[in-house]
Amino acid sequence: MTDKPGVHRSSNAPNKYELIIVAAKEARRMNELSRQTGLSLGAKVTNVALEEALKGDVLYRFEDPDKVDVEPPAAEETEE
Repeated sequence: MTDKPGVHRSSNAPNKYELIIVAAKEARRMNELSRQTGLSLGAKVTNVALEEALKGDVLYRFEDPDKVDVEPPAAEETEE
């Protein structure tokens, strides 16, 4: 656990399935960053992300979809 509430370190993942989900999301993040900056990681993004997750270098948190504050889109008023 880290100082921030709800933020976990990947080395403390309670099971291998959660660790794989964290690594997959980290790989997506790294891939997008690589596309935006043009930098190459020198290896496959999935391998790098999994290694980082296993070392505990990835911080993550899960959001409860029921608790996310999402405002419904405002209805447009039409004049008749």
